[in-house]
Amino acid sequence: MRKINGVPIEASTKLSALSGGVVLKWDASTGNMVWEDQDGFAYTPFTFQGSNYGYSLGGDGNNTIIEKFTFASAGNTSDVADLTGGRGNNIAGTLSVTHGYSIGGLSNDIIDRFTFAADANAVDVGDLTANRSHMASASDGDYGYIAGGAGKLNIIERFANASSSDSADVGDITVGRTEPTGHSSTTHGYAAGGDADEVKHDVIDKYSFASSGNGTDWGDISANSSGGSAGSDTTHGYIAGGNTPSSYVNIIERFPFASDSGVSDVGDLTRVITWASGQSSTTTGYKCGGHPNGSTINEMEYYSFASSGNGADWGDLTAASKYNAGVQY
Repeated sequence: MRKINGVPIEASTKLSALSGGVVLKWDASTGNMVWEDQDGFAYTPFTFQGSNYGYSLGGDGNNTIIEKFTFASAGNTSDVADLTGGRGNNIAGTLSVTHGYSIGGLSNDIIDRFTFAADANAVDVGDLTANRSHMASASDGDYGYIAGGAGKLNIIERFANASSSDSADVGDITVGRTEPTGHSSTTHGYAAGGDADEVKHDVIDKYSFASSGNGTDWGDISANSSGGSAGSDTTHGYIAGGNTPSSYVNIIERFPFASDSGVSDVGDLTRVITWASGQSSTTTGYKCGGHPNGSTINEMEYYSFASSGNGADWGDLTAASKYNAGVQY
């Protein structure tokens, strides 16, 4: 695929028609092509991976916290704002270019939105089709997506980032299940693993961002597991930790977006862990908090996207947390 300044461009794309009037212009001062909207203002294309900060949202105990940490160097998180109410039992997180979203939770259908530009409390911008928790999430910049959920649901729903609005049912994954991990490529969302009727699943579902439709089987993870921490770079989805029918695990594995060839084991976390949030920078995946067979922890770990390798300590959350959501900016 062709790229300009790292942004994918299809061969047939009309540059003057990109994103409703966004154009590419030469910036002589930098020697680069730059994006501008139709009014001449700078335009930032959406990328799922963050360059600045990772965020951990909510968590068990109906925690209201929004906390963030820098990608620039290892260190602890800071409490920077609050959700509109307590969120527990595995909320989901999605993002746009400018905002992060907290979705659902224990007995909850609320979609909260908070800004990346300033540390400020979230506002309620819509509702899911019903109370939802333990979902996989994905983002394409224009919409936030969730798939599956507690009650062994198979629904895929999405909501628009451009306006305050409720979500809509746009399709189904192949098997209804709770606690799958969620991943995002530039064109598709993925839901990997999960738990259905006390049976763990290894299936990876893939669904299109371009149009409403059902998920398709895109391969399998290495074991029947659920509750892992999710990461995504531009070419692969990553699953760190999780739980199987017999034990918690510390495996870091990844699967390609380009083919349904299944996963590869690329490393280990420092301990077995489940129910931790996941964040993705342009180079690194993170897991924050979680539950390692007995007690909830505040530990953060990171692992490289560029090469196989084990996780290492990055810092600590402000308090022990599990079932939290992760986004990045």
